Amino acid sequence: MPTSAIGKCVNPGCAAEFKRLGTGKVYSFPVHKPLAWGLPPQAKQKVVWICGKCAMMKRVEVDEKRCQVLVTDRERVHKRSA
Repeated sequence: MPTSAIGKCVNPGCAAEFKRLGTGKVYSFPVHKPLAWGLPPQAKQKVVWICGKCAMMKRVEVDEKRCQVLVTDRERVHKRSA
């Protein structure tokens, strides 16, 4: 069991462990049905962390209907030459 509530990177393909604030990004999402999220009944938010390496390539989203945090690929934006 991790000692931190955040524990590890939210990207399932990454094993990076949360060590301190300032590395990566922390996301907090309000929740209305904490038990459906696997949280204690008094919880008001779901908090996740994505490491800096994954944050460069991935985006964190929330699916409120399915009570899930999603990690998706970032769309690459290419600038066109004028």
